Amino acid sequence: MAVNDALSHREQKKEETRRALARASAELLLSEGSDGMTVAAVAERAGVSTRTFHNYFPRREDALLFFIEETIDELRQQVEDAPEDEHPLDIMQRLVTDRVDDDGTVSDDPGTLLNLRSIADHLSYITGPGDKERVMHIADGLLDALHQRARGTMSRQASALMLVSCLTAGAIAVESRAAEKGHDCMVMFPSWASTDQSPAEVLDEGFALLRSGFGS
Repeated sequence: MAVNDALSHREQKKEETRRALARASAELLLSEGSDGMTVAAVAERAGVSTRTFHNYFPRREDALLFFIEETIDELRQQVEDAPEDEHPLDIMQRLVTDRVDDDGTVSDDPGTLLNLRSIADHLSYITGPGDKERVMHIADGLLDALHQRARGTMSRQASALMLVSCLTAGAIAVESRAAEKGHDCMVMFPSWASTDQSPAEVLDEGFALLRSGFGS
């Protein structure tokens, strides 16, 4: 029993290290960009050596992929655990606005849905051809959960469109306020940056428009 307990503890520590490295890679990508997300920087942030990093991941991209896949799975679980009468759009609004302040500031937590979107966007540029298929299907679990919650009222394609539209609504609200403050960012509709609405109001309006097409 003592041997089994020791093995279990060792496996738990290994999993904690794997998750710490994956999270460190995501945090560095958000704060320093892909150039600052070196293996050495990731290892230092996680408190381990570069040799230890390579015991868990061959490349920095693999650490990012692991982080996104694990976090998407957690979001999928949140969708599945949502109240039975909560519409998929209401669930998505809750996930998109999670930890977005009134001034449009997004939490530094890389596990929020909007930050995951940014990480995935970066990842699509730094991964090689062999990773493209994996990246393309990285949100399939979340999409499947949303489609199942629609209970036949939306096709899988419509569920995918809803997911992308919700993420776009969140990105516009946050990035427009960032542009208004003079921060360097790309805004899909620059004229929105001059709005007097708060990001929360922009999000509410955006989701109201989505409900007119997706709501039951």
